[in-house]
Amino acid sequence: MKKAVSMGADDVICTRVTDRTKQIRFANNSVTASKSWASNNIGIYLTKDKRILSTDVTEPAELDRTLEELMKRIRMMEPNDEYRGIAFGTPKYRKDVADPAMDSMVEELYDHVDAAISAATEAGASRVAGVLYSGTAEVNQATSGGSVGTYSTSALEISVRAMSDLDSSGHMVQSVASSWKFKPADVGRTAGELAIESRKPEMGEAGKFDVLFSPMIFANILDHVGSACSAGAVESGMSYFADMLEKNVASELVSCCDDGINPESIVSPPFDGEGVPTRRTQLIEKGVLKNYLHNTSTAKRHGTESTGNAGLVFPEPWTVYLEPGQKTRDQLISGIDRGYYMTNTWYTRFQNYRTGDFSTIPRDAIFRIEKGKLAGPVKDIRISESMLNILGNVTAVGNDPMLVHWWEVETPISCPHVLVKDVNITRSTQ
Repeated sequence: MKKAVSMGADDVICTRVTDRTKQIRFANNSVTASKSWASNNIGIYLTKDKRILSTDVTEPAELDRTLEELMKRIRMMEPNDEYRGIAFGTPKYRKDVADPAMDSMVEELYDHVDAAISAATEAGASRVAGVLYSGTAEVNQATSGGSVGTYSTSALEISVRAMSDLDSSGHMVQSVASSWKFKPADVGRTAGELAIESRKPEMGEAGKFDVLFSPMIFANILDHVGSACSAGAVESGMSYFADMLEKNVASELVSCCDDGINPESIVSPPFDGEGVPTRRTQLIEKGVLKNYLHNTSTAKRHGTESTGNAGLVFPEPWTVYLEPGQKTRDQLISGIDRGYYMTNTWYTRFQNYRTGDFSTIPRDAIFRIEKGKLAGPVKDIRISESMLNILGNVTAVGNDPMLVHWWEVETPISCPHVLVKDVNITRSTQ
């Protein structure tokens, strides 16, 4: 960082990330692959006269040559007149320490996979597949703004998909930052039970229905809500929350925040990409949009302060947390006269980011609800809706939050079951 400044750079951020990851994949009730890898990556971000360049270096011996090359190339860049600099100051950070047990776990990881598979088959599933990840990382960062910080993280995650026949499956995940909280057998059992309960599905019906979303599927929705709250998304015309601060964007039952300091989350760093301490930022409070997520540049353009969410391109959420309600899942089901219970989804695609129009395909176990009871599994339906309609039509929030993170939910999301009225359901094509 100091060398880049001495070479004439205006703003500099240097970040070193050292991580170690283990992966076990399984299919047809057996482990199919396992591997581990480590990386040592140095990220360099620098500006000169509002011109911006960044790159990654994996060999420390290449740092001097890389800096020289960056300073030559940056003169060829067009200036970004919207750039407002990085944060300045020497903040103190909270101490975050990775679970020390994670690095040494090897046989325990295979035991976790065996526990998940056994629980799913004992529940009745015929085939079980999925993946387990274990990882730790250390992050060191220094900026020309004056901040210097370091922290470590750990994560243990499993995704289990159980099948009972061609059209019947169940999916469940778990992500924890502390190994002693890991319950792979519970994950496998839930996936297996859903696979059995969803056997012999009928064709689903199109129309407007009350829908009870499980945490797995509503987390997918909240993942996009968190991204739409980024000031970068607002400025680029990619957010349905543009010009909506202090306006109603959801039911009064919806209160959610970006929780950058949640010790239970697998993504909870003490500082952001500029060295600003992370914090808890209210996004929606009783249906009213309260804040966008900011880095230093977007904050200055909006006349506010950074929320500690700086990515080097856009501000990004850390962990979106939806405030739970009072009702259990069964109580929510009992209040539905005619509708659906959906446990998972995939292929969420936006037709228009500015208006929030999207479609997504419910997958795995989907059930009809009639007169307050589950009335059999269904298949081949699609949700064709807008995000604002979904948020505005929330009629109840459950009391059973879980942390959801997998490839359809890129931001960790903590949410319970959520009941939404008048959801537009269309037929899906195979």
